Amino acid sequence: KDKGKGIMVEEPKPLKKQAQIKQDEAYARELEAELNKNIDWDKVINHVQRKEKEDNDVKRYQALKKKPQTKAQAKKNMMIYLRNVVRFKMDYFKGMTYDDIRQVFEKKFNSN
Repeated sequence: KDKGKGIMVEEPKPLKKQAQIKQDEAYARELEAELNKNIDWDKVINHVQRKEKEDNDVKRYQALKKKPQTKAQAKKNMMIYLRNVVRFKMDYFKGMTYDDIRQVFEKKFNSN
């Protein structure tokens, strides 16, 4: 049995769309300023420079990977392809030269 003698607290009225947008923008600016205050820019610059050096290492590695394959590497890759896709046995390739394997590879690869 409420007698209504309590203090009335009025609910805040919902803001209109434009007012809400302005309030959100102001809050976002405050948050951004607070975040920028906490950032140690020297650490950020060091991190960027370290990443740049790592990128140079990656570029150097990729340049090494772009080198053309040697005949031995190509022969090995063709043998693996023929073994896995066309189901050749590895004994089939014993004593064969690169050119012999390449002919077999081209026939089977072009037929697939």
